[in-house]
Amino acid sequence: MSYTSRIDWCVVASILLTVGAMGMGASYWIGGPVLLVLLLCAYPKSYETSAGGLVVRDALSRREIPYAAITYVARETRGVRIRFGLASEMVIMPSDADGFLGDVEGHAVHLVRSDGKLVLRDRHIEYSFTKPRRLYGVGQ
Repeated sequence: MSYTSRIDWCVVASILLTVGAMGMGASYWIGGPVLLVLLLCAYPKSYETSAGGLVVRDALSRREIPYAAITYVARETRGVRIRFGLASEMVIMPSDADGFLGDVEGHAVHLVRSDGKLVLRDRHIEYSFTKPRRLYGVGQ
């Protein structure tokens, strides 16, 4: 299934501000590269959940993340946080975040839903430090 990214209005406002500053006489040698970077950031990204893994496409790259490497998927206020590999993480902004989470949950069988997040099946146990320590066999 393919998902498009949401529009980041901060980047759009930054592009308009840069164009306005260049129109008012700002240096093109400074505004031009800034505008180029902002246009690359504003390029719409697409996310695809294929049989092999999650494919993230943006302006200059295409990343494929195998489902077996994904260890954590959670919805946040700004998007969806994905942890994969040993120490890699990305935040993506699909237009339908709930559908995206459900689709990833269907493909990644080693993840289980816990409190609206997808975590590894062996790490969804809840621990509580409010209970007395003697119940856990510590400090007797």
